[in-house]
Amino acid sequence: MNTFGLPFILSVISTLTTGIFTVFVLKRWSEKHRPHLLAWGIGLGMYFVGTLSQVILTLTWSPLFFALWYWTGALMVAPWLGQGTVYLLLRRGNIARNIQMALILVGVMTLPWTLFFTEFNPDAWERGADMTEIYRDEVDSNGVVIREGIMPGEIRGTVRFFSPVMNTWGTIALVGGAVYSARLFRRKQIMRNRMVGNWYIALGGLLPALGGVFIRLGNPSFKYLGEMVGAILIFIGFWLATNAADEVRSVAQRDKPTQPDAPAAVGD
Repeated sequence: MNTFGLPFILSVISTLTTGIFTVFVLKRWSEKHRPHLLAWGIGLGMYFVGTLSQVILTLTWSPLFFALWYWTGALMVAPWLGQGTVYLLLRRGNIARNIQMALILVGVMTLPWTLFFTEFNPDAWERGADMTEIYRDEVDSNGVVIREGIMPGEIRGTVRFFSPVMNTWGTIALVGGAVYSARLFRRKQIMRNRMVGNWYIALGGLLPALGGVFIRLGNPSFKYLGEMVGAILIFIGFWLATNAADEVRSVAQRDKPTQPDAPAAVGD
């Protein structure tokens, strides 16, 4: 196997990007103490752990990092990033807080199960192998297993049960919230930085989801590229939105008697 193939290189770039991005967002949260920033920081931290685990698993077998790779990617990243958007757009009432409690509950239930109660098949691991190709069983056209994966089909049910719901909800919240905010800014013709930033975030949130769809369809080649480009686009979008702060203040001061509060969006 070619250890330093394209999937490995893309995973390293994704790890560096998400690591820097996580520090950037958590630093902003430490200054502002807003719940949407903490949720995004947690989601980005999960993103970082998942891509770091990919890098490690390309080089050596580790049941711990395999469990973290599967748990973060299959369950946690998209919902926590989406949770940040939920907090931002639903600032009144307890809806966002209740959704977060559900996320914590699913995480608490599934992490110990993945780490301690799931029997992996280390014989399926190969140095330099594409994890998306070896983590599950390979079957023929009749559904007969021709090669067992690291997580054979009969042991994947418990965690896999939550995966479609969590990823669908997280992607809808992140991408849908970013599109809603971008359209709102465009309609009001204010804060162009935030409008453009939210379009970047929407596209960046969509690419990893498409990678997951291709994996389920038997074509994992897009996964690493979508993961890397998605992280970079979300980072660019967040940076554009957070650098609109001066513009927000100038608009508020100039139009304070007649201008309503600026709509909520990434970077607040």
